[in-house]
Formats: sequence, structure tokens, C-alpha cells
Amino acid sequence: MRVGLLKTSLVDYPGRVAAVLFLPGCGMRCPYCHNPGLVEPGPGDLSDDLVPLVAAMDFLERRRGVLTGVVLSGGEPTMHEDLPGLVASIRSLGYVVKLDTNGSSPDRIAQAGADYTAMDLKTDPDRYVELWPGAPADAAHSIRRSVRAVRGSSAQYEFRITCVPGFVGERDAESIASLLEPGDPVFLQRYRPGRVLDRTWAAGVSPYDDATMERLLTIIREAAPKARIRGF
Repeated sequence: MRVGLLKTSLVDYPGRVAAVLFLPGCGMRCPYCHNPGLVEPGPGDLSDDLVPLVAAMDFLERRRGVLTGVVLSGGEPTMHEDLPGLVASIRSLGYVVKLDTNGSSPDRIAQAGADYTAMDLKTDPDRYVELWPGAPADAAHSIRRSVRAVRGSSAQYEFRITCVPGFVGERDAESIASLLEPGDPVFLQRYRPGRVLDRTWAAGVSPYDDATMERLLTIIREAAPKARIRGF
């Protein structure tokens, strides 16, 4: 397997200096995805910069004592059946491991054995079919199961909501809030334009203003009082 490698990050693993491994492949096709080369590889995309997994592991071995965490992102890491083995190999080097997931494979979240799990809540669960080609008939149920799996595991966790116009409006936020419990750590983040999977989004969609973000936060806080906006 070949992976993307971000050698140093101060923001992807809370409280740690970490490396990020980007695993290719994703069953979803979010038009605003910022890693299109991992979703639909093509010439000139990030796929051209992928390195063999063995090279990434060699890097991690050399950086022990400098880095303390590794983030497995994507793409969607849970698409890979050998994810638990990869997590175990990284942990054997002395790192703690964070898993970023879209929640499409609830049974594989706990199986991964990560120390920290961050799950994206993309929209109203009943709308996931708009982002997930070939979604199972029970897609909404799968997302709800994933939320429970994240919360019920022994790992630290957070839920992330990227407030994308058209997918996270006030009604969507109400539906997302129905998934949450008072103790859940929840972070809202603003949609960022730029290089995305659907190029029409690059120029055609603007981020929400501060007032709209605050309204969405108020809705989410009705279910999860600790929720806050990341980056404000």
C-alpha cells in the first residue's frame, strides 16, 4: 500500500506533535473533499506523492522521541481490512494513534484499536445517500451505529462537523444534534474553499459568516453543551 505522509503536524492530534498518514480510497464522494487525489486519483493529484507504507513506517521509527502521535486519515482508513494490524505496528513503535473516520464502517471503528477517534458528522443522517454513492439501504442506521461505537469504545474521541453550505443548515444541525449526548466533545469547523473534489465548489460556495456559525453552534449545544467552534 502507498500512503500520503505529512511528517509533522501540531494540529491534527490534540496535545501532540504528530505525523499524519493518509490512506487512499473512500466510499463517499463529498464534493467539498480536500483530498481528491485520495478519493479519485489522477495525474497531478496527491496520488503522485504517495510513498510506500514501508517507507512511512521507516520514517516513524526514525522519529521516535520527536513525534509522539500518528494520525491515520484519508480517504477513509476503515476501508482497509488490515487497519488493526497497521495500528498495532505503529503502537509497537511507542506512538499513540488517532483515527479519522467518516463513520461508514461502524464495525471496524472499535476493531481498529486506536487511542483517539475523530468521527465526521457530515449532515442529517438521512441525507448521507447524497454523499455516499452505493450507500447501503440502512446508511442512516450505519451512521448512528458508528456514533455509538465511537462513544462506547475505550478511546478518547470527538465528533467534528464541517459546516458546509447546502449540507449543514439549521435543520441538518437539529438532526445531527439528535445523535449527540451531553458529554460528547464536539467541534464545528468552517468549510474552507480551495482544491476540492468537485471543482464547481471551488468558486461557487462561500463559507458561512460568523453569525451563521454561532447559530449552528447554539443548536448543537442544546444536545452537547461542550461543543465549540474550532478555529475561532
